[in-house]
Amino acid sequence: MPTSSFMRYPKDRLAALAGASALRAIREGLLWTMPCLLVAALFLVLAIVARQLGLPPHVADVLSGVHDKLNAVMPMLVSTSIGYMLSIRYRVPNLPAAFLCLSYLVIAEGLLAPYPHAAATLTLFIAIVAPLGTVPLLSWLHRRRWTRLAPDGLIGENVRGTLNMVIPGLLVAGVVVLVLSAVLRVPGVTQFNIPVDLASLDSPFTTGPMMAAMNSIFWFFGIHGYHAMAPILDVLDQATSLNAASAAAGYQGMYALNSTLLGAFAFIGGAGATLSLVAAILLFSRSESLRLLALASIPVSLLNVNEILLFGLPLILNPRLLIPFVLTPVCNVIIALAVVQLGWLDPATVTLPLTSPVLLNAYLGSGGHLGGVVLQVFLIALGTCLYAPFVVALERQRKADATVYFKSLDTTFPRLQEESLLFAHDPVVSTYANRARRSAEISRIRTISEYDFYLEYQPQVSLRSGLCTGCEALLRATGPEGTQQAPLEFLRWLAQADLMREVDLWVAKQAVLQCQAWRRAGFALPLTINVTSSTLTSASYLDKLVKVLEQARGQVSVELTEDALVEDAEALHTAFGRLHGIGCRIYIDDFGTGYSALSYLHQFQIDAVKIDRSFVLAQRSERGAQVMSGLLRFCEALDLQIIVEGVETQEQISALESSAEIIVQGWFYSRALPGDSVVQFARQRMQAAAQDTAAPT
Repeated sequence: MPTSSFMRYPKDRLAALAGASALRAIREGLLWTMPCLLVAALFLVLAIVARQLGLPPHVADVLSGVHDKLNAVMPMLVSTSIGYMLSIRYRVPNLPAAFLCLSYLVIAEGLLAPYPHAAATLTLFIAIVAPLGTVPLLSWLHRRRWTRLAPDGLIGENVRGTLNMVIPGLLVAGVVVLVLSAVLRVPGVTQFNIPVDLASLDSPFTTGPMMAAMNSIFWFFGIHGYHAMAPILDVLDQATSLNAASAAAGYQGMYALNSTLLGAFAFIGGAGATLSLVAAILLFSRSESLRLLALASIPVSLLNVNEILLFGLPLILNPRLLIPFVLTPVCNVIIALAVVQLGWLDPATVTLPLTSPVLLNAYLGSGGHLGGVVLQVFLIALGTCLYAPFVVALERQRKADATVYFKSLDTTFPRLQEESLLFAHDPVVSTYANRARRSAEISRIRTISEYDFYLEYQPQVSLRSGLCTGCEALLRATGPEGTQQAPLEFLRWLAQADLMREVDLWVAKQAVLQCQAWRRAGFALPLTINVTSSTLTSASYLDKLVKVLEQARGQVSVELTEDALVEDAEALHTAFGRLHGIGCRIYIDDFGTGYSALSYLHQFQIDAVKIDRSFVLAQRSERGAQVMSGLLRFCEALDLQIIVEGVETQEQISALESSAEIIVQGWFYSRALPGDSVVQFARQRMQAAAQDTAAPT
């Protein structure tokens, strides 16, 4: 039995997918925060509009306060949602684990309270990172018997799951306190500061790109860039004020690098200059979800606020967008500094908040010069070009869902995103039964991917001559331990995975290779392979099948079930014509059992039929014998070659009577054999037939 029939890759393609499970949990978890982000962004826009319209100050203050409050709860939402997604991955009770992650963030905020600057900088980072460590630890503790307060079978599953999370939750809380307390003893954490002063602004082409890159990198890791860079922004505000003082005295400002330049020309749309990312998505993406997200983010992106993209795509911990996320603001600040240094625009003398509207901030920041607006538009276009290839790659990655690789079949199952499919479709209210069912499906697909597939051949013997006239190729598989697998079982799962067309092509290749091996050994025997209608009705797969089978020089024919004839009739006519053109014959398998009955049979050029085993068994009754006799007469009338399947006894053989030649396939003559054994069987049948002919009558 062949054990290395398929090309194997050096490692499983799932390795990278499994390694990205934490990032997937972050992405899916952050996506759940989108409604809150949209509401918060709406209140920010309303607050700015209220100020622009000159409404009473308290109106704008109330709207702005609501925005601030919603932003303040974002870390809690993030920690809870990521914790929930990871709880599915690690198979612990979902809501208890999510709420425990929320409680750990509250503990962290309490410990950070004496250090307000560190709290403002690191809270979001802790909210994202903490579940990555606490949920696996909860899972490990949850599996320990000594942590369980409620044994199985005594109370309901939800109550039992919640109670059994109490001790793990307390222990992990203690770990959180110890770890964070130790970290806060490090002075660099509690007194986080970036040493930048006005003197450093004398080298703007060094300091400017460094600031732009640092801001993006902070946000990439979930660290609030504005708070982390607060000391820098204070220095940049001072530079703008000094420029204004110089202008008032009749001199040109000396600091090309200042807060207004960064807000108007570097961070266009927020950290990473993501207004360009919005434009790139709208221009180069065909994904409805991405385009909808980009459209939703436009109002706040025009105010240099980009949390919708940061959390919605997300950009946080998304390595596919890291390069343009850092590169775009760096390029922007270099070009803007060069324009100012060349004297095309004056250094900014007006201090503008980072949330100043796009275009207006460029106009005011350049001293009312339209050149500032032109520069900003150019930078947006440049950033769009920088983001474009990464947006295209991101969309391609979303379309090419994570796959399960079948090492034997050298193909993939493209519709399953393993854990992420479970993440995406397992709502908060889903039952454990649904989770178990999905887990079983995933487990079964992964199990089948480890099978070794090979072919065996069941001989077909003529009742008239006694010779072996052909054989049928049958797909077989063994598991990792070498155990034989049931064909009906794994074929059903392969069909559900939409892999039967790849299976058909592989079987055809192996059958052709077997025919060529027989030919080299001086032996020839026609054989048939089973093909699904989806292979024949697909133009691309039909082309591949024909190219494979024409190498057999007519020795390999195809079988398809009777009910397959109800598929695309025009495509099947084309397929049958091409197969006949290369010498293949068309067999109808399980004849008499399909719902197409006889109404479709006259429409197609069929060469042979294989009468199903159920009719052989039915011959025990008088009515069953009449049905079998009628089928045989029908095939005689249509001049169809007859193969009877499932014949196991001499009694069944004796009941087969026809003026036409009947070919028998069944255990009466032989079970399915390896390719080499078929040669021996055929030669034995030839010797037996010769002896019968030579024997005196």
